[in-house]
Amino acid sequence: MNNSWPKYYANQLIINNSSGIGVISGWTKKEDVWKSLSIESREKVSVLGQLYSKEGINFIIRNAFLNPSINFLIITGKDISGSINSFKEFLFEDNNSFIHQEIPEEKIKEFKKYFSSNCAFVDEKDLDSLIKEINVKNLSSKWTENSIDFPDHLPTKTKIFPSEKVGFRIEGERVADVWIKVVSNIMKFGFEKMSAYGEKQKELIDLVSIINKDNPDNPFIPSNFYFNKQNLINYYPQMMTDNIFEGIEYTYGSRLRNHKGIDQIVSIIEDLKKENYSRRAIAFTWDVEKDCKNSKSPCLNLVQALVQDNTLFLTAYFRSNDMYRAWPQNAYGLLKIQKEISLKLGMKIGKLVVVSSSAHIYERDFLEAQKLIEENKSSLSFEEDERGNFIIETVDDEIIVKHVDGNGNFLQEFKGKNAKELGNQISEFISDINHAIYLGEELYRAETSIKNRELFIQDQS
Repeated sequence: MNNSWPKYYANQLIINNSSGIGVISGWTKKEDVWKSLSIESREKVSVLGQLYSKEGINFIIRNAFLNPSINFLIITGKDISGSINSFKEFLFEDNNSFIHQEIPEEKIKEFKKYFSSNCAFVDEKDLDSLIKEINVKNLSSKWTENSIDFPDHLPTKTKIFPSEKVGFRIEGERVADVWIKVVSNIMKFGFEKMSAYGEKQKELIDLVSIINKDNPDNPFIPSNFYFNKQNLINYYPQMMTDNIFEGIEYTYGSRLRNHKGIDQIVSIIEDLKKENYSRRAIAFTWDVEKDCKNSKSPCLNLVQALVQDNTLFLTAYFRSNDMYRAWPQNAYGLLKIQKEISLKLGMKIGKLVVVSSSAHIYERDFLEAQKLIEENKSSLSFEEDERGNFIIETVDDEIIVKHVDGNGNFLQEFKGKNAKELGNQISEFISDINHAIYLGEELYRAETSIKNRELFIQDQS
């Protein structure tokens, strides 16, 4: 075994000795699992760590080949993201699609052949008794002959393009539509830096994502999401109740709905019932006394509800947001809260706005994120400009532009001699860059048709 073992995520593991049992605790805090073990059981445990996503299975394999003296795996704990189920499918079914290409296929087969017979999936309440029963003599043997250090996983190299650095705005009808655009923007423009988890990340500062219409009770969940509808249903209680599940320090719901005895969501509803123009309908998860020096402080910090024209809008602020693994579920959870408030008030549901101060994707997900972008290039189309549309005409030697709303109702009129003059007049009434490019092309055609004494018809060459 290499003296620097474990090579991967050493600062997130409890290391006890060089041989014996490896314990995987899913989403249950490793410290809680360790405390629950007797002294006798602890002596048999070599390493204990959590498994948050199926990507982590790669690093279990890598660390196992680097230390063949760990010859038995116990998998236990909460399975919030489906990571434990993914490990079970990996061992007992033909599900290798997420395994790093740098790990040879024959070594994957070797790992699966051995550990499918030398592992146990158990309830965390039965963990201590199981460890005591495991034969001590078996713990000194090696599961494979020699330790192997596979080449490091190299994510797809992507260029980082220049950008505005802060204040990105992405809008779409559904969570799935917005997610693809979010991932595309971060992979193209995200600043690459280290994270607290010992791996690189790509980050955008202050990314504003806006969902126009999506139903959290009947969500559109495409196959490229990392979770399914049942996973989402299992996640909702973390937003919709104040229950703190065993092994979890807090949930967003517990902070929003029981903040020192105050249900802040109920307070929002009561406040807006009294004054629907209130700007105080706000709820916090951040507890200054607890969270200023808390390494596991909440990522979601506040939500605010505002009403306009009998429509309820919700804005949420995240100090830190994993946009590949967490944002879609976060968005659906917030939509669920927004729907709850609007129904209690008898109001229409407006847009959901999510402000992600640190909007990031971790290196472990770079390849999958790039794959997502490549597979969905056709989905990266522009939305209709909500600031309206423009009807362009030419009369004699003048260009006339009529500004209309989405229903075709007249708003205002602009006149000018050339494309540049008109562009300067209408620019502040355009919110979509694709719309701006289109209008620039049409205004230039209108200007050219006047010069050439030709008939101009919008959208026709």
